[in-house]
Amino acid sequence: MQMEQTVTEQNAVPPQAEDQTQPAPVVAETDWFLQSLIGFANRWGLEMGITLQVSGMLVSGTLISGAKYFEEFAAQFAGGFKNNAELSEPFHELISSYKKIYDVASEEDSDHPPPNYVHLRNAQFYQPGQKPLPTNQGVLWRGRVAEIGGFNLGSLSEG
Repeated sequence: MQMEQTVTEQNAVPPQAEDQTQPAPVVAETDWFLQSLIGFANRWGLEMGITLQVSGMLVSGTLISGAKYFEEFAAQFAGGFKNNAELSEPFHELISSYKKIYDVASEEDSDHPPPNYVHLRNAQFYQPGQKPLPTNQGVLWRGRVAEIGGFNLGSLSEG
């Protein structure tokens, strides 16, 4: 004599995991094409207007190489000590030395990692319904590529 078993929450067999799940789509954390453009700037000194979407705002300026960024940053930073050469010169040398990380031995060296940072000159920040900041002139800006949601060529201007 065979007895039928009543299925309850306590004795129910859960469905197999493979029956419930679909493979999750793979989404890259960074944009390979944007990293390529940054690589062109870093290797060959290419400069171009670009607008980046970052955390709900737009950052717009001129894409520059990492080496150029550190040269210009060093000059601006050391300029704050223009009345004190004992501080100005060492700071300028220290900060401008960081550009060495962007030295590429040769174009055939494909073992270098993709860039993780983007550098802009004359960057301004735009939010809907607001004037760009800063309003008088752009600034040097360094941002993480992983934080960028999208981009377009060309820099914005008020008008």
